[in-house]
Amino acid sequence: MLDLALALEARNIQLVKFATAKVDARMNDVQRTFPAALRPLWRRGRGLAVDRLLPPVDVVHVAGRLVPPTSRTPLLVSVDDLRPLRDDSEGRWRIQQLRRAVDRGARIIATSYAARREVQSVLEIENADIAVAPPAISVESSKTTGSVLLVSVTGTTNQFLQLEPALTALAAEHQLGITVLASREAGSLIKVACPNVTVRSRGRARQLLPEAFSVVHLSDGARFPSLAVAAFAANVPVVATTTDVNRELLEGAADLVESDNLDAIVHSVRRNVGDASHRQLLQSAGALRAQDFQPSVAAERYERLYRDAVAESRTR
Repeated sequence: MLDLALALEARNIQLVKFATAKVDARMNDVQRTFPAALRPLWRRGRGLAVDRLLPPVDVVHVAGRLVPPTSRTPLLVSVDDLRPLRDDSEGRWRIQQLRRAVDRGARIIATSYAARREVQSVLEIENADIAVAPPAISVESSKTTGSVLLVSVTGTTNQFLQLEPALTALAAEHQLGITVLASREAGSLIKVACPNVTVRSRGRARQLLPEAFSVVHLSDGARFPSLAVAAFAANVPVVATTTDVNRELLEGAADLVESDNLDAIVHSVRRNVGDASHRQLLQSAGALRAQDFQPSVAAERYERLYRDAVAESRTR
């Protein structure tokens, strides 16, 4: 959201930045923060309308797990993480929250067409209620070759635990370290089971990417593959497991491997690391693909969505 905000401002769009939860440390010009007491109701899509707490704005755009209602202003809700929608018990609150927002006139924004199909099916909403707009991914091209096999684990902890011995041996063969990006829960398991790897939070991906020689994206397809796209921009070759989202966004620019074929994953990583000509092909293809997700491109898409939302609200 910070990269998108900066790109929108470059298009001379006036923004009022606000936070419903923890503020990104880089976002030092947030103009509004709200009391924690509002969060339980906003988590359910209820409570005080957020536009009553803001100066006059034309549209409100939120991301994350809190969806405050609005009283008059068009509301856009970005949905990046599909995992809560897949959980029949824990995810009910998210489904109810998003349905409530759509019933009140909000429009959902999915980050890919594959994600759109899944969200649309779960929420049982119409085409007009959901748009597609990938997030803004801003990363400078890497000028040096890193020395780490950077592995992203998202919903694939058991898979990584099975792969770790082979990946550790492969990395040692090429004099590379292994750094794993994982959630707190997954990271705790990996630290205990795999003492030879370094575990870091996914929030540090941007800082760690310059250290990467190759990226391995082990994903369940529940989220936009931000690390893989950032790796494209940073000139780092990528191996990714095959999901509907990854096929749509990464195919042709990354090595895609079926997630249940562990031997094929290791073989693909070996080629990605050791075959110089193949690495060059991936780097060229990745650089071209990364242009589709530049903040300036994303900002143009989002400005169009904002203007459409305002125009629709005026015709009601």
